[in-house]
Amino acid sequence: MSRTVILAEKAAVAKEIASFLAQQQGGRSRRDDCGYRLPNGDFVGYTNGHLIDMAPIDEYMAPEQKWADPLVYLPVMPLVHKRAPRPRRNEDGSVMVRDGAPVPDPLFVAIQRKVREADIIINAGDKGREGQLVMDELFRELGIDPAAPHVMRAAVTDMHPKALEKAFAELTPNGLPRWQLSGEAARARQEGDWLVGFNGSRAYQSLLDDKSVAVGRLKGPILWMAAKREREIAEFVPVHYYTPIITLDDGTELRWKARPGAEQTEGFDAQGRITSEELARSIVDKINGGLEGRYNKAAVRRKRKAPPMPFTKTTLEMEASQRLGIPMEDVTEAMHNLYLKHRLISYIGTDCPYIPETMLLEARGIMAGLSPMFGKVMRGANAGARPDSVDDAKIGENEHHAIVPLGTLPASGRDLNAAEREVFEMITHRFAAQFYPDFEYDVTTVEVAFGNDLFVADSTQVVRYGWTEADPQEPEMDVEDEIVDQLPAEVEIDDDRDAEAA
Repeated sequence: MSRTVILAEKAAVAKEIASFLAQQQGGRSRRDDCGYRLPNGDFVGYTNGHLIDMAPIDEYMAPEQKWADPLVYLPVMPLVHKRAPRPRRNEDGSVMVRDGAPVPDPLFVAIQRKVREADIIINAGDKGREGQLVMDELFRELGIDPAAPHVMRAAVTDMHPKALEKAFAELTPNGLPRWQLSGEAARARQEGDWLVGFNGSRAYQSLLDDKSVAVGRLKGPILWMAAKREREIAEFVPVHYYTPIITLDDGTELRWKARPGAEQTEGFDAQGRITSEELARSIVDKINGGLEGRYNKAAVRRKRKAPPMPFTKTTLEMEASQRLGIPMEDVTEAMHNLYLKHRLISYIGTDCPYIPETMLLEARGIMAGLSPMFGKVMRGANAGARPDSVDDAKIGENEHHAIVPLGTLPASGRDLNAAEREVFEMITHRFAAQFYPDFEYDVTTVEVAFGNDLFVADSTQVVRYGWTEADPQEPEMDVEDEIVDQLPAEVEIDDDRDAEAA
């Protein structure tokens, strides 16, 4: 009988896959060494990230170079990068060595043994460039061609039973270009990081005589941006701008907008803003002295705001931390638990804010599953709508879609802690908001001229709350600069300080 080995990247994912497949086989999985044994004898294991490490820079150097000034031998540019199994580590974090060589991680040894028994290998790693690389580099280390006919790929997107059923019913060869090119892209990134990180760090350590200095593909640009911003703040010179305001008898405020053609003339800057208090007061004095205003135009404009895009890992972490007032690491932990422990949401390691076309078919079922806890929100959603966030073309072929609920609920409210419950509500409400109408409002704009100076007043009125009923927040009602007319009543000066670079 043929043996199949299924490899996931995370232990929790392997456990869920094993549980799902065991149920399909009419039994239960059991713990076995570095994974789970299925009723039919197949095995589901995991790698816990990269089981294969890139060799450090010292392994490419002659013995005498290790004691030389790095500026003498840099850059080190390997034609072929060396890789080796992840080493086992002692309690103090040091690499365990036996007979002068690093001892491989026990997980690698166990996986190696299981794979040698396999007739079919299924790569069930994360659906993405890095996930593909994790498995392909492991296969190469074990002497297996990642494109070999007996190596298959399961595109696992999340832990929902329907998603797992689809992934294992639609296996594809791991050697397909879509998978192999994805893994090669990750390998190019990995080797690029090695070249920049090791060479750059050694060079700066020598120049600065500081062994703690480290640079890299991300650290360098981020440091440059931080230093650039710091210089801008240090060199910033505050400038006063003045805005005359007309207050009408009914309380309406007309704010000075512009004097056409006055840019860079005396008292104005290049953007046409008033920089002279004396000039601003002269405008005020003329109006208070009886200068009549004339209406230029009045208009009512209907404006719409589409619902905010579904969450990515980063946007959820940032927005939840700010909205809930909890540390970002608590949000991340809640996300992990909702995905792996409670199986309530889709895969969280995504930077894509779009959802796939298939979601249009699943939306009604997801909403029905969530209705017992989110009845009011789900009743207002139109499962037959086509949100702007649905776009297969915007989702990379090997990438994950945005974070969405799976349509399942916790067994009881006590299953979730406070952070998990609030983050789950945010994800659910944001998903439902996709199927609500746009937020609509009217902007009434009146423009009036006093001499050569234009003043404007804007007011807004909500027409339809739309998606804000599902994803409660205060959307900013943008007001374009257009203007009005009215008789002068009382005039004052608003002294604004420019803080653009602060």
